[in-house]
Amino acid sequence: MTGLFGLLESVASSDKHRRIEVDGLSFEWTLTRCRRRSVGMLFQEGAIRVRAPRWVSIGEIEEIIRSKRRWLIARHREWLTHQDQRLEPTDDWRDGSVIQFLGQPCTLRLSADQKQATWVAQTAEVWLTLPNHASPEQVRDSVHAWLQQQAKEILAERLETLAQRAGAEFSRFSLSNAKTRWGSCTQDGHIRLNWRLIHFSLPVIDYVVAHELAHLRAMDHSPAFWQEVQQILPGFEEGQREIRKAPLYA
Repeated sequence: MTGLFGLLESVASSDKHRRIEVDGLSFEWTLTRCRRRSVGMLFQEGAIRVRAPRWVSIGEIEEIIRSKRRWLIARHREWLTHQDQRLEPTDDWRDGSVIQFLGQPCTLRLSADQKQATWVAQTAEVWLTLPNHASPEQVRDSVHAWLQQQAKEILAERLETLAQRAGAEFSRFSLSNAKTRWGSCTQDGHIRLNWRLIHFSLPVIDYVVAHELAHLRAMDHSPAFWQEVQQILPGFEEGQREIRKAPLYA
């Protein structure tokens, strides 16, 4: 087992998306077949990248991945910590702090005169109904409440729009607070979307929505599934590339 992919190999690429469960965590992994003697594995942007010779079976590769669970989970935790710091301030919840809202920086403003939390698009500010001396915990909780309300409205609208475009029917929608996935879809058509998606731009949100809608017709990540995603959202790769840099991975 090598830690990094060889750079001088002549590669015959068969890059496919698969998913594997390791100690209760779900990881997407891609496989590239190439001319090498052993299996190489790299954890990058929330996913596992594997290079392997053609004679190694999928089952054998998955056993190798699971055998490296301690290394994999350690890399995953490091990545989560790093990415959490991208999305939100840590221990700096105060007037003037900056968070991400719909893919853009958003400045927090506190005012006891505010009757309700208000987004001012022209200045990219969200005004909270708190005095300047509010504690960091109060600011954090107020921000999260506002973001979750925005997520409830915006994610529901994007889900309805893309479902109508695709001619797909889901049974119900709810927000998720999951730590290891951006969205999910059950056999009975219940779609859950992580409220933290509100930090990202609409192309990212639409990709995750299309991903879950595609599961209404294909519960795996087979080529047919990705064709379904493409039909629902042509050019989905833009959002997919961005979400792979995020702390969770759909």
